[in-house]
Amino acid sequence: MKLLKWIDRLIMNIEEKILSYSILLMAFILIGNVISRTFFNYSWHFAEEAGQFLVIAITFIGISYGARKGRHISMTAVIDLSPPKIQKALILIISAVTSVTLFYLAILGIEYTLKVEALGRVTPALRVPMYLVVMFIPIGFILGGIQYARNFWINLKAKPALTDETASDRNMQQVI
Repeated sequence: MKLLKWIDRLIMNIEEKILSYSILLMAFILIGNVISRTFFNYSWHFAEEAGQFLVIAITFIGISYGARKGRHISMTAVIDLSPPKIQKALILIISAVTSVTLFYLAILGIEYTLKVEALGRVTPALRVPMYLVVMFIPIGFILGGIQYARNFWINLKAKPALTDETASDRNMQQVI
């Protein structure tokens, strides 16, 4: 169990670093490009492309981070109005279906990434191999699927029904 908690903490730290540095870098590049265009009448040729790369990384790594922290959009009206046993069943079903869906999307993402690599596509401005950009898609789906599977497991063991947020909070308290 200690090894799993250590791996989970390591993945969380990597996610946080990727997300925070990507957001900061995107802000720097895009704001710098606006300043350069406004005051020097010169646009950075790589700014739009780099911004797109960073948005892809933020979006797909953010799936896992949002699931870990229980911060994804959820429609809880039916769950909130249901009795506790129905709440628990619904939360288990939602977590399981979401996890399976994300793993399926990860398989599709891996296939897509491999096709992009086989084509040898590169980006126009920076000449970066395109598969390095799209590899964040299956990585994000895999990590998100793991987080929803983890939430399923936590809810399965818990006596009362736990939302994603309370499951994540409870797990974080156990980790600390």
